[in-house]
Amino acid sequence: LPLVEEIDQRYFSIIDSKVRRLMSIPKGNSALRRVMEETYYHHIYHTVAIEGNTLTLSEIRHIIETRYAVPGKSLQEQNEAIGVDAAMKYINTTLLSRSGAITVGDILEIHRRVLGYVDPVEGGRLRTNQVFVGHHIPPHPQDLQRHMQELVQWLNSDEALQLHPVEYAALAHYKLVYIHPFVDGNGRTSRLLMNLVLMQASYPPIT
Repeated sequence: LPLVEEIDQRYFSIIDSKVRRLMSIPKGNSALRRVMEETYYHHIYHTVAIEGNTLTLSEIRHIIETRYAVPGKSLQEQNEAIGVDAAMKYINTTLLSRSGAITVGDILEIHRRVLGYVDPVEGGRLRTNQVFVGHHIPPHPQDLQRHMQELVQWLNSDEALQLHPVEYAALAHYKLVYIHPFVDGNGRTSRLLMNLVLMQASYPPIT
């Protein structure tokens, strides 16, 4: 649709301009470091809150910084936040520091950390049962390996890499959620994949 594409390009131009301004700030700038730190905690907060987690931003920061539990909140909710923190650290220290294609193994390693403190048995494993998400019926378990291979082939294709980073990241999120390859943690893992794609293109993560 030409009109939709025109609107997209207009907003992509605005985003690109803001990203260029952000990238022009020296990395050692103390205000930038504070903003990046706040963004990190906001990302964890929104990633778990969107799925119903009731922890506040300050509670999440307390848990991550001290590793002490917050009284009156479920351990599962707190472990969800710790899992997202572990996955983000893996992305920042491992995946972003290397070159090369995104692999199925990378996505499984992200998921293994997402569920590492909640359900370590299922973390990093493709589901073995059929699931239903509203009116959507994700692929049968026997077809998951093929769908995941097709996903990473697309992620590393010229077609995908030539897209605007925001469009590329949004489609990466959509495609992984559509496959719904895990028993739990699909949304969190998809958001992390989306932000991996953005950060590989030198864009800030979406919080």
